[in-house]
Amino acid sequence: MSKSSMRYLAALGAAALLLNASAPALAQSPRWGPAREVEDGADVSGDDRPAMTSETAKAPATAQQGNAPVNIEAPSAVLMEARSGRVLFAKNANERRNPASVTKVMTLIVAFDAIRDGKVKMEDKVTISDEAAKQVGTIIFADTGETFTLADLLKSVAVGSANDAAVAVGEHVSGSVDAFVERMNAKAKELGMMDTQFKNPTGLSADGHLTSAYDIALMSRYAAINYPELMRLTSVYGADLQVPWRKNGPTFRLWNNNKLLTWYPGADGLKTGWTEAAGYCLAATAVKNDVRMISVVMGAETWKKRNAEAAKLLDFGFSNYTAVELAPLGKQVALVNVARGKLPGLPVVPQSLFAVSVAKGEQKKVQTEIRLPKRVEAPIQQGQAIGEMIATLDGKEIGKVTLVALVAVPKANFWDTVVNSVKTILFIK
Repeated sequence: MSKSSMRYLAALGAAALLLNASAPALAQSPRWGPAREVEDGADVSGDDRPAMTSETAKAPATAQQGNAPVNIEAPSAVLMEARSGRVLFAKNANERRNPASVTKVMTLIVAFDAIRDGKVKMEDKVTISDEAAKQVGTIIFADTGETFTLADLLKSVAVGSANDAAVAVGEHVSGSVDAFVERMNAKAKELGMMDTQFKNPTGLSADGHLTSAYDIALMSRYAAINYPELMRLTSVYGADLQVPWRKNGPTFRLWNNNKLLTWYPGADGLKTGWTEAAGYCLAATAVKNDVRMISVVMGAETWKKRNAEAAKLLDFGFSNYTAVELAPLGKQVALVNVARGKLPGLPVVPQSLFAVSVAKGEQKKVQTEIRLPKRVEAPIQQGQAIGEMIATLDGKEIGKVTLVALVAVPKANFWDTVVNSVKTILFIK
């Protein structure tokens, strides 16, 4: 049987199953049967909501498997509070494992970075290459020469976990898959993902394609903080891809394998993954009362166990912890005297949003200290490190952020020095 005939029959099978689904919110919607290396290659119908337990009891400041009142069977897991980046639970957090399609969180990040930088646009037309069309696993059955907008391809990656769409995105953003993977790895290094090496943008098994639960939490945090439009895509449970030119069109239905979207309060992402090598993986995130938690589970035995344990970790976080924002990004926190500069004072700001995560009830006990030199000497570059802000709880450091120059301050000439001296004498600001 030819490749086109196989694709047509597979699409007919998918369409027949989807006739039973009438809305994206139908958690019981069937999917086509699994194939080798298919994302979540299992019957995902049925209720995955875990039974109520008492495992969200009060916990110590930082929980590790073995001393925490939440038991996780998966071989590797992490719970992170997003605003502060604090790890609240860890089990083999730095163990390198195959992430399967959770990889696509980085695929989306690199694409959205390129959109932010003006290198590509959502409305760009992207033509499917031979390389994209030959992808296996979960796909949108894209054929060579078909054209989609970049927005549609990103939706296909985020909602449908489509491997052909992921390759097409990579080729459009960087010119080739290899160049795109280089950018993925560069971004991983930038985010401090020390246990990560990507080999492709899809997550299909490849030698050396590895990451860790902690690294997945880091990239998930970056996505959640920086790209609300990315999060809007990953929060969608079902969507239509417009393909009016196809005989089985005019739409192709995309379903999200992250069933937490259908029942966990505040869930809005992020990405599931499954291959034989990886087991069942999930980077889940939810928001409650302006607090975002990120739960990562890797290598679970079944999709139900994966979902239940991800939810269990989220419950644990929301029940016990809250975030305290100490300094928003870009807000001036101090003014430092400048010697021999065109400006007499240098405004300093946090290098990034500064927040800490503490046990509920301890918010008012958090104290901050700003450490800065009495004076700095020009010239000063914008973004130059000047000092730091430190947060403490009961005298113990629980977080810190670098304070940087808000603006550049060139070295002053003679008349600048005279004017600044007069202003200082007369208290003119």
